[in-house]
Amino acid sequence: MKTVRKIPLVVWYTAMFVVIATITYSGLFLAGRTLIWEVDGIAQHFPILLEFQRILQHHPQQLFSWSWNLGLGADQLTTFSYYVVGDPFNYLVAFVSRAHLEWAYQALILLRLYFVGLAFLGFSRQFKFKRISQLIGALTYTFTAYTFYVGMHHPFFLLPMIWFPLLCWAIERVLRGRHWLPLSLITAVVILSNFYFAYLLALGGLVYALVRFWSRRRDHLTMRSFGQLFWRLLVAVGLGVTMAGILLVPTLLAMLTATRASFNFANGLTSYPINYYVNLPNRLLTNGGSVQYWVTLGLSSISFIAIIYTLRHFRRYWVLNWVLVVMMLGILLPQFAAVFNVFSTPSNRWLLMATLVFAYATMAFMDQVTALTAADLKWLAGISGGLLVIIWLINGFYLNIRKHDIATYLILLALIGVLLAKQSLKLTNRQFYVLLLGIVTLNLANNGLGWLSINTNSNSTEQLRQGAAMKWVKNYFDGAQKSLTTTSQFYRTALAPNYYTMRSAESDVPMVLGTHTVGSYFSVQNGYVGAFSQALGNSEYAMNSPLGSLDGRTTMYNLLGVKYLFAREDQLKKQALPAGYEVVKMKTGEPKIFADKFIYGMSNHTGTILLKSKNALPLVYTQQHQISQRQFNRLNAVDREQALLQGAVTTQQVSGVKTVKPTVTGKNVAYTVQADTTNVLDTLDKVIIYRNQHATGASNNALTKLPADTITLTPEQRESLTPATGLTTPSNRVLNLIAANQKLVQKNQENNADELTSMVSDVQGHQIPYQLTIQHPKKYRNTELYLVLDGISYRRSSIKHALTTSQNTNVFTARPYTKVDYLDDVRDGLKGNLSASGYSLTAQTTDNLTSFSQLGTTNMSDYEPRTSAVINLGYSKYARKLITLNFTSIRSLHFKSAKLIAVPLGKTYRQRTRQLQTSGLKHQQVTNNQITGTTLTKTATVLTTSIPYSTGWQLRVDGQTVRTQVVNKGFVGAKLTAGRHQIRLTYHTPGLKIGIWSSIIGGVISILMACWWGLHKRVRQS
Repeated sequence: MKTVRKIPLVVWYTAMFVVIATITYSGLFLAGRTLIWEVDGIAQHFPILLEFQRILQHHPQQLFSWSWNLGLGADQLTTFSYYVVGDPFNYLVAFVSRAHLEWAYQALILLRLYFVGLAFLGFSRQFKFKRISQLIGALTYTFTAYTFYVGMHHPFFLLPMIWFPLLCWAIERVLRGRHWLPLSLITAVVILSNFYFAYLLALGGLVYALVRFWSRRRDHLTMRSFGQLFWRLLVAVGLGVTMAGILLVPTLLAMLTATRASFNFANGLTSYPINYYVNLPNRLLTNGGSVQYWVTLGLSSISFIAIIYTLRHFRRYWVLNWVLVVMMLGILLPQFAAVFNVFSTPSNRWLLMATLVFAYATMAFMDQVTALTAADLKWLAGISGGLLVIIWLINGFYLNIRKHDIATYLILLALIGVLLAKQSLKLTNRQFYVLLLGIVTLNLANNGLGWLSINTNSNSTEQLRQGAAMKWVKNYFDGAQKSLTTTSQFYRTALAPNYYTMRSAESDVPMVLGTHTVGSYFSVQNGYVGAFSQALGNSEYAMNSPLGSLDGRTTMYNLLGVKYLFAREDQLKKQALPAGYEVVKMKTGEPKIFADKFIYGMSNHTGTILLKSKNALPLVYTQQHQISQRQFNRLNAVDREQALLQGAVTTQQVSGVKTVKPTVTGKNVAYTVQADTTNVLDTLDKVIIYRNQHATGASNNALTKLPADTITLTPEQRESLTPATGLTTPSNRVLNLIAANQKLVQKNQENNADELTSMVSDVQGHQIPYQLTIQHPKKYRNTELYLVLDGISYRRSSIKHALTTSQNTNVFTARPYTKVDYLDDVRDGLKGNLSASGYSLTAQTTDNLTSFSQLGTTNMSDYEPRTSAVINLGYSKYARKLITLNFTSIRSLHFKSAKLIAVPLGKTYRQRTRQLQTSGLKHQQVTNNQITGTTLTKTATVLTTSIPYSTGWQLRVDGQTVRTQVVNKGFVGAKLTAGRHQIRLTYHTPGLKIGIWSSIIGGVISILMACWWGLHKRVRQS
């Protein structure tokens, strides 16, 4: 026993970490998978780390510069500060070859995870817990649902799990009268690592300081006054903030103008959807099969029992229990989560800090585990059993849960059994602790396998296969990027819509390939780019991807200087392509096709073609006319886009430049609306056909001979089929439902008599398709066609509605509807996501398929209520007569206005773009931080660019500084007088100089304080 005690606790932790991590992660690695997620992992985290590695190994100074490969262009320091810059572990990739980065990416995840436990051990040493208690506390803190989840999906989110115990450790030192300098250092590290973590942990640190002050005051421990402690903590945090200035100042300035600067508090929720509360009990000890509103509890059984124990002894653990109670209430309120999430979405990421509380309660319980009373054991067993009963009840009176979750509950029962049997088995404390440690190890490994094993969780199949990440990055465009023109003339590229179908908003892989692709996917995005995108009604706008693929809109491509498009080979003949973009051909005149570089599970299974435009505008050019904000805002989104070719939209009127009223180029297209009622059961014939189609245990040979689109029966068919369906004398319920469908269709047709105003579902809950028929379609050849929707509202489904539609379907099929069926429907309704769902609206023409989506309130990244949409139906040389609309997931969709607008893109359009091309800078040179060139104009003009606006861009004309302004809603612009001018635009990261000086001052003060502290300590000791 003495030998065991001599072994440092960190050694025991390391050994147990290796055991649990090996068991847990082997489930994924043996299946040939990696820790790179097929969504954000390969779309964001891996390519960003790859780019960061390139910067570290070749051009470290580029980190403090502008990059043209971050969408339209962005500051690398502030863009990457959210992901890699402040993560000390990421700097290790500088010593790894590019070929081994996939391995390094995963190794860093495990390394961070290991340090999570080390940080907790440092925190726990301040308290007088037993060694076994600290060990089990560290293990339960390290291996949680949160760490497993973020390790698979967002690796850098492991960092706050490291910093928070260290922050609390430093605060505890100050409360105990020790020096505050460690708190300053940790504060600086937290802020440098990620500004979002800094906010989250600042709230957590504040709560910890108040709670521990309350606890120590309650225990009558020696302590300085509240005022003295407040000033010591304030000075410590202030110094830490000062030291972090090099990243904090530039990042704060960037965030003030970012797309996320405005958001809908708690996604507009006053409470969570009912299914959130219903599913919560099953998420206490498991992941419940999914993550909703970032609830990642997944407690270990020992922590769950510890919480019961401390709550039972409420007075003994008075302060701890009040913290637990507040957390229990907080997890029920979306507003609570939103406050901790920077007053934005109701994301329960604050639960990462709750794991520290759970681990602390676990240590408190472990200290008392050998002294449990009979009453304690009854409470522990009773509440654990009660949890299982609740889960049984909410799952419809049977355990309709994953098989793996059952194993988790069996481990809970086994743990209860061991606690109950300690006395009867006459176990020594050492034997008992070993047995408990074994069960905890089994529990944590089992919880991990619940996340990582492909046999227990379908989410693990979303992890990329080994070796796929680097191959996909290399072959993202099938090698087509190598054929892009190498010229001194700056240009951009873009992906044609649906080049890849992916769950992420966009991908950052093109950044690594250096293709100047306009689409990007970052948490920090320039708000001016977002404003431009929204002003033009870009339906692909999202806060972390403001441009997307520009919805395939020809003029947006040209305005942003997109010279080349990457498109799928199979889109060449089947898909409407933007006007003026011609296929790059070989010398033989055949399209140049880049064969698909097949990668299992990731390829788009078709080759790539390049499309080239002659109408793309230069990066910098001059406009002879300006458009006022007032005139611009009066236009609809489609006409705004075209107006930008007629003049520059200025925020401040430029003297000497003519202000014009833009010409409206879009043409309103007349159309009629017709609901496609083919599948709506509004006649008895349709019900007969439907009942035969859905009959069971009977032959349907007669029916199968009917054409698939049959909706009316001949007398002979009716005579043959009616008796077999029991509809010789239809019931009143059947007739009432037929009449309800007829009334619904008739009323909807009346509402849509003039234009599309509503899209509805039938009595079975099936969304009805609609067809818009264009009048005089030949008039709109050679145009880009748009469906412009305003005043959008929608009606979600509900449990009551779902029950009604289920019963209606059973009436139509004549299937008996039992009480068990009703019970199942109620359970599914309670556990479903009906009241939080979004929808998608799909529009299809003869040569195009496009869609618009409204995200549901469960989306924690990009949810915004959207009341308008501009859907690009594409450019076509041919007449398009029909537009088919479909919607999903909701009961009905309503519009105040739904207009079809056609934009001619013929000779006049080409003349405008050519005129602007000729006004571009001559002898233009573009580098990361500088653009130079000359311009010659006869009159005063507006210098217009597609450079995202930032105060970091400084303009010098003929060596003299000229003030810039925002033009075209989002870009750098300025006034130019008549004549020949030498133009020089230079970029410096806003706030970087101030930030550097702040860090230097803070660093010097810290060094002086450390020296003074050390000398003072020596004097006191001597």
